[in-house]
This record gives sequence, structure tokens and C-alpha cells, in this order.
Amino acid sequence: MKQTKTTATAIAVLALLASAAQAEAASPANSTAQAASGQYKILKSLKYSGPGNIPLRQGYFTKRNGKESGFGWTKIKKKHAITKYGAIEFVTKGPNRKNQGGTSYKQWAYAGKYNCRNGVCRLVKQYKVIVAVQESKKHSGRDGKPKGVITGYCEGVIRCPAWVSTTLNKQNQGIAAETAPAVGETLRSGHEPLDESFRITVEVAATAADTFQYKAGYKPLADTGAAVRAAEETRYKASYSRLR
Repeated sequence: MKQTKTTATAIAVLALLASAAQAEAASPANSTAQAASGQYKILKSLKYSGPGNIPLRQGYFTKRNGKESGFGWTKIKKKHAITKYGAIEFVTKGPNRKNQGGTSYKQWAYAGKYNCRNGVCRLVKQYKVIVAVQESKKHSGRDGKPKGVITGYCEGVIRCPAWVSTTLNKQNQGIAAETAPAVGETLRSGHEPLDESFRITVEVAATAADTFQYKAGYKPLADTGAAVRAAEETRYKASYSRLR
């Protein structure tokens, strides 16, 4: 009789353990991570100077009763007018990264416009482009990945000029041209310091012509040197350090 009770007790204990194991396996913490959808859908996995890559999620942006809320690509695009994934990635993969407390980080780069006349290029406008990143994995997406990019914007203005997105995106692709044409647009890129000056060697018409050029780098961009030509051109640059 005693052996029968012992056997029954052992069976009950085994059944209880099996039930607990099944419940644990079915819990969200132990289930296979699923791809997030909706506002947590990952649009692109960006190169990141922190650990691993960082997600750029769909996010959202709303205005209600004078209050704004949101995060991710929707907020970046709708509120701050940055329109290229590559513009954000140029910042996230760069060396400028500062902890803002806990698992939050701020990253930044610079985009600048230069005006050139008679071969002398002078900085006329620059923006510090800031990207906020959250490395925490606590979010409703439950895909086991960081929440990712929270926002990206040009410091001092709500909406970035279109040329900022173009500049940073082109530099991210590394397809900037080494020389500027007499008329048109060209780009220059680099993660090392850019030349402080350059000279246009192509022949141009006697009348002044406006051209555009973009630049990016991880070091300061600077004004250029002596006059070489009687044509006027505007040049854009982007850098990870303050433009001078």
C-alpha cells in the first residue's frame, strides 16, 4: 500500500514538472523571436558604431492637442524632413557617439554648404545632424532586437533642407566625385580629413556659372584657398566634426 502511494506521488510530481516546463516554453521570453510588424517593423538594419547593427523601424508620428509623439522613420521623415535611409546610416556608423544615460546614445555628423567664387570656397551654411539611438530591447515589437533609431534631425531647425539628406546619403554610398564640373552637381566623400582646398582645372565660359558639390567626412571641413577661376559655384559638405 505504501509503495502504491509513493508511485502515485512520483507520477503526480512528474506531471507537475512537465506542465511547468510546457508553460515556460510557451512564454514570450522563451518563444522564438518573431519579426515585428506595424510601427515596430524594421525597414533597414543600419551600420552602427556601437554593438552590432541598429534597427531603423517604421515608427509613427502624431500631433494631438498641441502635443507630439513618435519615433523611428515616420517621425524622422514627416517632422524633420530627412528622406534617405543612407543619411541616417552615415551618422550611425560614424565615430561620434555619446551616452545619454542608460542605453540611450546620441550620434552626430555635419552637413555644410560652401559658396565658391574665383576659386575661393567659403562656408555659408552648416547643420549639425543628430541621431538618437536606443539600444534597449524592451519594446512591444518583441523581436529580441534593440528599439533602434528614435529620431534624426538638424540642430536648430525643425525641418532639414533637402540638400542635407542628399549630401549625407551620397557620402554614405561613397560615390562623391573628386572634381566639380563647370555646371551641374557632383559629390565628394571620405572618412578621413577632406582637403582644405581644391582647384577647378576645367575651362569654363566667361559668364559666371553656378555649380553644386557635396562633401562628407569625419573631420572638420574648411574654407578653400586662392582664387583660380572667375566662375561662381556652391558646394555642400558633410563631416563628423564641426565645419570651419
